[in-house]
Amino acid sequence: MILLRPFIIFITFVLSYIPVLQFIGLALLFFIYHVLIRNRNLHIERMKKVYETNNLSFPDLKESSPTIWFVLYMVSFLVLNVFYLYLVQQVGSLTFEEMQTFTLPSWQIYLFLGSFLLSWISYAIMINRIDKDQWQLQESEISNKIVKNRFIKLRDGNVAMLLRIVTLDIYQWFLLFFLLRETTIHYFEDGTATGRYLELIKKDDQETQNESSTNDTAEKPAQEDLYEKITHQIKNIGKDERYSTIFSHVTSISDKKKAEEILEKLLEDGYIEEEEYKKLQQFL
Repeated sequence: MILLRPFIIFITFVLSYIPVLQFIGLALLFFIYHVLIRNRNLHIERMKKVYETNNLSFPDLKESSPTIWFVLYMVSFLVLNVFYLYLVQQVGSLTFEEMQTFTLPSWQIYLFLGSFLLSWISYAIMINRIDKDQWQLQESEISNKIVKNRFIKLRDGNVAMLLRIVTLDIYQWFLLFFLLRETTIHYFEDGTATGRYLELIKKDDQETQNESSTNDTAEKPAQEDLYEKITHQIKNIGKDERYSTIFSHVTSISDKKKAEEILEKLLEDGYIEEEEYKKLQQFL
């Protein structure tokens, strides 16, 4: 998986509104959508193996890649932008009297309407496949006790496109930011970002071990300190799983200050390294 930091959205946003650097911003924008689609495909592919191995019912969602819709969206988006630049150049060269009688040829009007309609349809389907499909899989993972927390929020592609128009495209940047953040956190929690999902393929064996460790700690107080709870869980597990477990706990804490204090203590006690500490801190 390619895990991008949400900060890249801000960089892309700035570049997209600087005339001489717009092409870089546009390239980064398409790259972000490509990453979201690629990660979505890998997420579904990897979790399907977990479901099949553990004889679980995989949710009824479309597993085929939405790449074709992404390509159609790129084409329609580029056509609309070229048409806009052409129209601005054409209108800018007219005198005031000529502007009063200016009309577009019928084929240009049809081209604009067709591109706009294709852009709407392809974008709506692409967002549905990125967001809705993974939200549905997330809900299934929760019901099957693969994950505990709900990070990916349900959104509709048609509503997203409408909000883009109403907000003059500002909504697109917020949507991309939250999609990157939510999906990344979820991938860490279910292990598809770290490789821990491979352990879920042997879920039956893992549950037996968990039951044994639960019996050993059954006499601990019900309201034990969160820090002690985390350190107890990560004592005898591998580096990737330890990172994923810490990530899951600290990102679910609503109090950012408390989460930072726990991270600092984990760093001081040698449970995480400086590089891991900095990465985790960015998701708080």
